[in-house]
Amino acid sequence: MGIKHVLLVFLIMLISTSLLAQVDFESDTPAPGNLRFTWIHGSVSAMANTDVRIQVHRYNEHTYMLRQNPATHWEAPFMYLLMGNQRAVLLDTGATEEAEYFPLRQVVDGVLQRWAYAQGVDMPELVVMPLGSDQSQNAGIGQFSDRPNTILVTPDADSRGSVLENELLDLGGRVLQVLPTPGLDSAAVSLYDAWAELLFTGNAFYPGRLVIRDFPAYRTSLQALVDLTASQSVSNIFGGRIEMTEHPGLDYRLRANYRPDERVLQLQTQHLESALLAVTLINGATDIRIMDDFILMHGVGRGARDWGYPVFIPEAFQNVNTR
Repeated sequence: MGIKHVLLVFLIMLISTSLLAQVDFESDTPAPGNLRFTWIHGSVSAMANTDVRIQVHRYNEHTYMLRQNPATHWEAPFMYLLMGNQRAVLLDTGATEEAEYFPLRQVVDGVLQRWAYAQGVDMPELVVMPLGSDQSQNAGIGQFSDRPNTILVTPDADSRGSVLENELLDLGGRVLQVLPTPGLDSAAVSLYDAWAELLFTGNAFYPGRLVIRDFPAYRTSLQALVDLTASQSVSNIFGGRIEMTEHPGLDYRLRANYRPDERVLQLQTQHLESALLAVTLINGATDIRIMDDFILMHGVGRGARDWGYPVFIPEAFQNVNTR
């Protein structure tokens, strides 16, 4: 075989490998994920905890869920790592700055290296993008400040505008729709991933205490999310943390490092609809609405969790106990 034939074969193999590495993120076939697992739940003694600092779960081939160990920070926030054909994006960066106690960059690099090897591609460019301004979403962003091939997006319009085009974040075929969702946090945004049929709401909507700071803005945000779910398929809604137990209407106390009976993370579209209805009923008044899967709070602090009983009883507890 001559040198020309060898070069031709090599070129064909190179092109074939490149084509195989491209994922069709525009396929009409949904990309299901695996949620058959449990999150680590901290410990009574945070100092005695021996679990990993960051739990990593592979939701599907191109979507990873990360959670900070409750023993390292009581907020125990979630982060999400999504990969496309050219880029990856890390949504939120956790509640702890120090890599010694919270090695976020190391964990993210490890996931991306394994993913790139499995896909037969180079390491993708990484976009680090908090979904809001809360400390539990931004503390770890400094770990990526000197990381090569990385774009840091701070939670403001100018910075986000540098990576968004028409409110879309293109990872290379995998296009994420970005929606402003203020109300709890003026800088909050949510992302919709049509390929995986996932809605990432950060701290704008999650199973926990939803403390409304700007009532009209939050009602508008919930309406926008409900409208989106009416026109797009949404299999799961992933928020930024869990503050509810598995018992309807019952939340954990603030700063709880031990959460053995947590509610599952994922919410569904009917939960958004219930939240919008409850917010409409609150109508700007000082109020706490204790729902089965979240607690809406307006005009009170985040720690005012007991106020509202017995006026607003979770629906699961409304039946009269005749014993």
